[in-house]
Amino acid sequence: MKLEQKSGFSLIEAVLAASIFGLVVTTLIGAIIYAREGTSIATTRDRATLIAEEAIEAVRNLRDENFANLIDGTYGLSSSSGRWVLSGAADVFDIFTRQIQIGTVSSGIKIVTSTVTWNERLGRQGQVSLSARITKWPFPLPWVVPTQGASLDLAGINDGLKVQVQGNYAYLIRNDGTPDFAIVDISNPANPILAGSLSLTGIPANIAVSGNYAYVASRDNNQELQIINISNPLSPSVVGTFNAAGTADAVGVYVVGTTVYLVRLSSTSDELIVINAINPAAPSLYGSLNLNANANEIFVSGNYAYIASGHNTQELQVVNIANPLTPAFVASLDLPGTVDATAIWGFGSSLLIGQGTNLRTIDITAPTSPVLRGSLGVGGTINELVTDGSNSLVFLATANASQEFQVVDIRNFATPTLFGSLNLAFTPNGVAYSPTLNRVFLATPLNTGELIVIAPE
Repeated sequence: MKLEQKSGFSLIEAVLAASIFGLVVTTLIGAIIYAREGTSIATTRDRATLIAEEAIEAVRNLRDENFANLIDGTYGLSSSSGRWVLSGAADVFDIFTRQIQIGTVSSGIKIVTSTVTWNERLGRQGQVSLSARITKWPFPLPWVVPTQGASLDLAGINDGLKVQVQGNYAYLIRNDGTPDFAIVDISNPANPILAGSLSLTGIPANIAVSGNYAYVASRDNNQELQIINISNPLSPSVVGTFNAAGTADAVGVYVVGTTVYLVRLSSTSDELIVINAINPAAPSLYGSLNLNANANEIFVSGNYAYIASGHNTQELQVVNIANPLTPAFVASLDLPGTVDATAIWGFGSSLLIGQGTNLRTIDITAPTSPVLRGSLGVGGTINELVTDGSNSLVFLATANASQEFQVVDIRNFATPTLFGSLNLAFTPNGVAYSPTLNRVFLATPLNTGELIVIAPE
């Protein structure tokens, strides 16, 4: 006879069902509790964010009243007679504590951080922190008021001639002397330090720096190009030289990769020399070209070399260098007057030329048809020029008796305008700019400071 125990199985099922139901209810209740807590936490954080934002806006209001109100420190915030006031070291609003920290980025910029804290459940602390840069308005644009900074005095009394900057080092040549080539550590521009130096054969005239080598244009008749290994700034060494045909002095140099473009004063020999420096220890001639005038300085872009010339109707000369073995004259530009072009710099489709006391801006969108766009008289001979990192400003080393260092705004390329200037006790010969340091370095005739640092306001 078979027995059935249905009632026993029903009891077990009932107990199991009740357990599952209890678990589900507990889970739902927990979820509701945690959801409410999460919503509460999110709401509290939103309130804290608004309180932090209020502090940033309050500091902006204080800036609008007077930038001098923003003194570095840690503050709270209060209201007095309808205006915000920085007060104490913190302020409390309901469950929230707020602190405002003000620090200096530069003379016209403050960094403001607003931090709000509060206590959450289970002893946890909540925090919201917002930061903003607060700018003085109207903002004193950098380089409107340049200032003379640190200097470096080299042994002897020979003038500093030209300077180039690469990374944390400035490379300076002098009008002969011991030394006449110097590597200067400028990682701290407030304290330039001599790293290494050399005494070169002959008298240096110009310099270009690329990678591990410095290329010096020399007045030595047997070494118009000198190549210096600068991989160890503490111990530079001449590793190769090149003797160009004839005896004309080399006065300008430009380097692209391992190709060196050397320009010289006028003679019966070619003024443009293109040199293969793949092996720095044994540079060799690629090709050369007779320019029929002093070639004072050179800038290279793409397949063209642009030369600041002493030719009275070709102050700018353009040479196609696509084939370095056979450089070819392709164009020229006759600038106003008969004064020689002696300084040149370029970027993109733009050229800048120093012609006596005038800065010329030139469009080279079509390299074989250069076009004069604008001019600015600067009141003194331009010895050298270079642009800033954005190519918006030009730094000039000039012989103007009261504005030896000038900053020119070229954002409107057709109408360059004087942006800032500095009266120096000397006439700078060379100028270089470091975009990473935002400093200008001048090569000067000062016996006590052949290298001078110029800083923005």
